[in-house]
Amino acid sequence: VLRAFDPELGRTVALKVLLEEHAGNAEMHRRFMEEARITGRLQHPNIVPVHDIGRFADDRPFFAMKLVEGRTLA
Repeated sequence: VLRAFDPELGRTVALKVLLEEHAGNAEMHRRFMEEARITGRLQHPNIVPVHDIGRFADDRPFFAMKLVEGRTLA
């Protein structure tokens, strides 16, 4: 998960990206996109909303979510 800036909406977002090592794995692509779609349909105060999904030029999927500031789980 990366911090990114959405220039169209003028806001900072969290960008979840499929790792490069899974780029050629069709099953990982499917599961990643399923996570984005399921999460995007949920509405709950403790679930971060999904704003957008897409693919980079190298075909790796991503989804943009609300950025929640705080400490890492580590």
